Amino acid sequence: MFATDFATDWRTRGACLSADPELFFPISSAGPALAQIEQAKSICAGCQVRQQCLDFALSTHQTHGVWGGASPEERQSMRRRKLALAGGLPATRASHGRPGTAARSRPPRR
Repeated sequence: MFATDFATDWRTRGACLSADPELFFPISSAGPALAQIEQAKSICAGCQVRQQCLDFALSTHQTHGVWGGASPEERQSMRRRKLALAGGLPATRASHGRPGTAARSRPPRR
């Protein structure tokens, strides 16, 4: 067994193996896709390798799909909290939506 085989072995035990892969990659995060996201999360909820899947998605910066029971927005929030705890970023979205830029206080308009 190669080192990469060991690192990805968890994928062979995922509850998602028997599900349609499209279910985990909705085309949006609103409207009818919300039901699709919830259905994918319900499959993840009973998965024995859910944490490994989520760890993989976070460590490889997966930006699409439901991984380990978390949507892209939820994973982004997890990364922000982790960075904030490490002193790297504010816990909330920064000014103008650019990560790493703190909101600046401005003098009042007159």
